[in-house]
Amino acid sequence: MLKNIEKVAKSYGSVEEVKKAIRSLQSRKSRLKKQKSRKDYEELMTEILQQEQLLKEVRDYFEPKAKPVPEMTKSDIELLNYEETIRAIKSIQSKKCLVQHATERIEDNVEYQKACEIERMLLEHKKKIKPIEDTVVRKSDINDLIDHLENQEEKISKEYVINLLKNLLDK
Repeated sequence: MLKNIEKVAKSYGSVEEVKKAIRSLQSRKSRLKKQKSRKDYEELMTEILQQEQLLKEVRDYFEPKAKPVPEMTKSDIELLNYEETIRAIKSIQSKKCLVQHATERIEDNVEYQKACEIERMLLEHKKKIKPIEDTVVRKSDINDLIDHLENQEEKISKEYVINLLKNLLDK
């Protein structure tokens, strides 16, 4: 049953359908947990757990997991945007904290040293990219400028509008 993931995946149209099926099974499992006195409890629970595991594997088939931060390479890091980079830095710092006392000497701890190297690459990448706020003009700012220009009593000079737009770029 758990080996025919591809066949089962074809019977579902999207990841959302699989997620709904998983939620439905989890509801059935929750209701069944309260009925431990049933004669067929163990059989039903085993069947539900197998179906749930199968659907979770189907979900993973449709939607593969992202590469974990400790396994990232330089090329993986270069593909991250600003927010993903910040999350990855926090993740790798957490990993460092968890493994730093795994050996007597921290210099001998291969996992810790690798985490330090990945953190260094992430911090370099963070310096290269800008947060979205620095590279985007908000629609609200544009709307404010439009309202301001529409509410002007007299005809506005071209230079005045250009200066307002330059100020918008400098924000």
